[in-house]
Amino acid sequence: MNSESQPVSGEVRPRQAVWKLGVALLLTPSAVASAACAAPHMQLGELSASAVAFAGATLFPIASLALAALVELRLTITLATAAVAAALLLTLTLIQPAPLATVILVDAALVCSSWALGCSLGRRVQHPAHLFPACFVAASADLVSLLSPEGPSHAIAGSARALSVLAVWFPVPGGGALAPALGVGDLLFMALVFGVARAHRLPYARCVAACVVGTALAGLAAAYSGVPVPALVPIALVLVLGTPAIRRLRREDRRAAQLSIIIASAVALATVARSLWSRH
Repeated sequence: MNSESQPVSGEVRPRQAVWKLGVALLLTPSAVASAACAAPHMQLGELSASAVAFAGATLFPIASLALAALVELRLTITLATAAVAAALLLTLTLIQPAPLATVILVDAALVCSSWALGCSLGRRVQHPAHLFPACFVAASADLVSLLSPEGPSHAIAGSARALSVLAVWFPVPGGGALAPALGVGDLLFMALVFGVARAHRLPYARCVAACVVGTALAGLAAAYSGVPVPALVPIALVLVLGTPAIRRLRREDRRAAQLSIIIASAVALATVARSLWSRH
């Protein structure tokens, strides 16, 4: 047998990898389509229906990314996937087909692009502790983006058209309504976390659970307060507290990490103070 044709030890065969990746990435749109068929026949209270929709719009994308991150393909393939997904989102923005078709395609495109970009970047992170300052920066950026009138998240939340292609949606039981949950930034960050976890052998199930718990906390806080809650804040908090390995900074990384954490935290606190001041 020619040595060139022998698979490298530890590698997943390309065809097997593509099948696994396809199943993972199609999990979310398939769940949306199935839920859309079942939703009109489900009679739940308003609170229960909202909880089911939120769970569907968060658990399925997280599961898709967690399963997809287990598959590693060539960078050219992942970049091509991201390009196709971006083109699909742009097309949907211009065409705006039927709501259900839009949701299925948008959810698929967001999961695919997040896997391609987030996981690829995460696998190239040099040390797992680089996630520590990244959590603070991502959480602070998400908070600032939502609370600042000029922030991208604030603008997206106020635009139905932007929200329709930049957030994961899921059918609400009891009718034909659709509800959004995770945004593209949330998906990208979680995909990055999963990429780092795989590359550096962090406790993978714990990292996935941290994202699930953090997302659930954000949903509960939003339901209780009646205002949007940036999901990356509790996700980052649970991830830092629940994964000791990412807190073990190397000596040469400590100064840069401390500086980035201080700056990010200061900007976030200033934004919160400005938001509270403007309400009085």
